[in-house]
Amino acid sequence: MSEKRKDSKGRLLRTGESQRKEGKYQYRYVDLKGERQTIYSWKLVPTDRVPVGKRDDTSLREKEAVINKKLEKGIYDSKITLNDMFDQYIIRKKYKGRSLNESTCGNYRGMWNKHIRSKREANKKVHEIKRNDIIAIYKGLQSEGVSYGTITFFNKLMNAVFNMALDDELILKNPVKRCINEICGNEKKRFALTRDQEEGLINFAKENDYQMYLQIVFLLDTMCRIGEFAGLTISDIDMKKRRINIDHQLKFYKKYSIAPPKSDCGNRTIPMSKRVYKIVKEISNNKPKEFEVDGYTDFLFYSKRGNLTNCANFNSSLKVLVNNYNKSVKSDLKIEYISAHILRHTGCTRKAEDGMDLKVIQYLMGHSSSKITNDVYNHVNVDRVENNMLRAGIIDL
Repeated sequence: MSEKRKDSKGRLLRTGESQRKEGKYQYRYVDLKGERQTIYSWKLVPTDRVPVGKRDDTSLREKEAVINKKLEKGIYDSKITLNDMFDQYIIRKKYKGRSLNESTCGNYRGMWNKHIRSKREANKKVHEIKRNDIIAIYKGLQSEGVSYGTITFFNKLMNAVFNMALDDELILKNPVKRCINEICGNEKKRFALTRDQEEGLINFAKENDYQMYLQIVFLLDTMCRIGEFAGLTISDIDMKKRRINIDHQLKFYKKYSIAPPKSDCGNRTIPMSKRVYKIVKEISNNKPKEFEVDGYTDFLFYSKRGNLTNCANFNSSLKVLVNNYNKSVKSDLKIEYISAHILRHTGCTRKAEDGMDLKVIQYLMGHSSSKITNDVYNHVNVDRVENNMLRAGIIDL
């Protein structure tokens, strides 16, 4: 029987293992394609020290364990990079059988191309990417001034991309797990306008920008998403029953297009409040502009320039209005941040403060779960707490 090979420290080497003259270890094996492969490391086991002047690396035995798992599971060492996997994810991703809509794909690609695609780690093969690579990407983004909220967005996106690689049997485990814990920061807290801020903004808009006044009140009372709001047409309005039918939205990515609501629960009928009824009546009496998108015409709302509206141009006009409003009020009434989504938050919070049934609010918001309505959109402040305690007779003011 031939004597088993040992390394320079007298340790027995396994089949396929050997140590070169300069001290580096190597392991030879046959891959799933029948081709001979060789891997190297300065360490046989994790506790070994790397020779002075040599770069630290994963030990040979650790690398062997990964290779053997891949061979057992029939996983090939693909040439697909992280960038390639992201591109496949955008094309293949489906939710309830529905592909990502064009504008969402455009937003994801734009974010990825701006912040991730050129990074060294993004051009590595997916099966070679380790947890430290993901952390390096996040820390690199943070050093570039990217917000914590944006990094958490990429964390969710990366997790989904690597889950797809896992399903395709390109990797053994998802390296994204708990990587976000290594990054310092907090997500921007969502908030709603106070009653005083809401009333102040509405009154200011009514006197100084009547078009924005009509649109702000409509969004506050209906709690529509901005795409649903932008896509409303005269035919979606039932003036006799005082109802608004939501079954589509107007999207903008390079060009305008009509898309289904964000989810199946987005299909809903919203009863008009008294002031929404007056607004719709006033707007619908005006001659509609001649725009046609995918067969839809007679849109209700337009931008300042008389074009179809979208999230970007509405938020731009809203911010101009709020900047002017802030110059006219005391510091405690000033609004630090505003968007169409804040109006949606505010409308939801007001309905809850006024005691509306949570399931009714969920329906009006177009949410699939009341947990989303309650946890994300239903805000509580000290005024609301005091009012509830007053009604219950617990306190006196």
